[in-house]
Amino acid sequence: MLSANAFTELVREVARRRRIPGLNAAVARGGEEHRAAHGVLNVETNVEVTGDSIFQIGSVTKVFTGTLVLQLVDAGKLELDAPVRRYLPELRIADAPIDDAVTLRLLLAHAGGIVGDVFWDTGRNDDALAVFAGRCGELSYLTKPGSYFSYCNSGYNLLGRAIEVVTGESWERFLRRSLLEPLGIPAAVHPEETLRFRTAIGHTVAAGGEATITDTIYLPRSGDPAGSRLSMSASSLLKFARLHLADGISPDGARLLSAASARAMRELVIPLPVDIAGPTGYGLSWQIYDGWAPRAVGHDGATMGQSAFLRLVPEWNAAVAMVTNASSATTIDAFDEVVRAVLASMGDAQIPAKPAAAALPAVDAAPYAGTYETYMSRIVVSANGGEALNATVTARNNETLGNVPERRLVLRPVGDGRFLAEDPSGSATTSVVGFAEHDAGGKARFLFTGFRLAERVAD
Repeated sequence: MLSANAFTELVREVARRRRIPGLNAAVARGGEEHRAAHGVLNVETNVEVTGDSIFQIGSVTKVFTGTLVLQLVDAGKLELDAPVRRYLPELRIADAPIDDAVTLRLLLAHAGGIVGDVFWDTGRNDDALAVFAGRCGELSYLTKPGSYFSYCNSGYNLLGRAIEVVTGESWERFLRRSLLEPLGIPAAVHPEETLRFRTAIGHTVAAGGEATITDTIYLPRSGDPAGSRLSMSASSLLKFARLHLADGISPDGARLLSAASARAMRELVIPLPVDIAGPTGYGLSWQIYDGWAPRAVGHDGATMGQSAFLRLVPEWNAAVAMVTNASSATTIDAFDEVVRAVLASMGDAQIPAKPAAAALPAVDAAPYAGTYETYMSRIVVSANGGEALNATVTARNNETLGNVPERRLVLRPVGDGRFLAEDPSGSATTSVVGFAEHDAGGKARFLFTGFRLAERVAD
């Protein structure tokens, strides 16, 4: 493993080059751990980032929620393959009782088929999740339950509500009692608690490197189980990672999760519908990296101008974490650099690379051109001179995210219905997107982008 000095220099060099305002990172293998910090928590106050500074961890929170669910499965209070309706009998989707085919297992694996990107503000009281669940009759099914993976924040909020129903506690209180306190993790669950810490604020980083504070600081409380507001340091994320590397045993020797449940969480439940040169699928809240050698699990998170990353390599008893106060478009490639260098220092690590954008074949736009929608975005795909496609992304149903600017992307083909999405402005990283479920005429029903299925609504 890299030495402490080498790890610090790696992290700081990548952060400077990628123009990330501030971050902290940590790496552990066995009993050894190194930390690194860089930059400032806020470009307006210039308060320095330290190793114990806290950042919003976004959707990495989903693995905490998944762990809580499996703890309750161990206690006999929840069953993975029980219909969600057993625990939320009044829950409605598409203005009808939720389909009995939607189980806790499917929600944990983002395969419940329910429309996923919903950030309703249902207040800051303890009934926020109950009110959220009561409003879900407005949602619809995107796919048949169990048939496809499509990232589903709403499903995790419903899991959080199921936790509340069977425990009689708020999701936040159960999280503290069952995980944060036993693991000794200092964390802020509510914004008011951030006053106890050196706390980062989110930034947007322009193509030229200028960082500005985001207009929206926190997402609504109703999204807490999915990752709205939980904040902690990278070293705290490693305490959580060590619990899973030890198959459910905390650093002080207490068993917080059965070994069977910890291992089950790391097993593939459903593959992604498109090979995006990243995770190959999902387990019970973990992203699964079956294409890596050694095999890895992990999760990423993004809130308003903050990003978090966590990878576990069970075979090596190793984990890498990074938390930042910059948008994910700026930080994804930075973490990729860090994790590749760290794992290479540990052994012969093989991590698939994204396809190159050079010497790509021409593309027939006919199967792909059209308008696709998720709950919160509309994506218009059109031809671009025969060598690529254009994609224009605009926001819709946006209640709480503030101003979301229109994005224009160029999709360059890499084969098998997959494309490399590039931002011509240079303000975002490239990503692999793809199309799925073609009809008899060859037209795709879905565009898979950002881990979501966007459905074709017009040619």
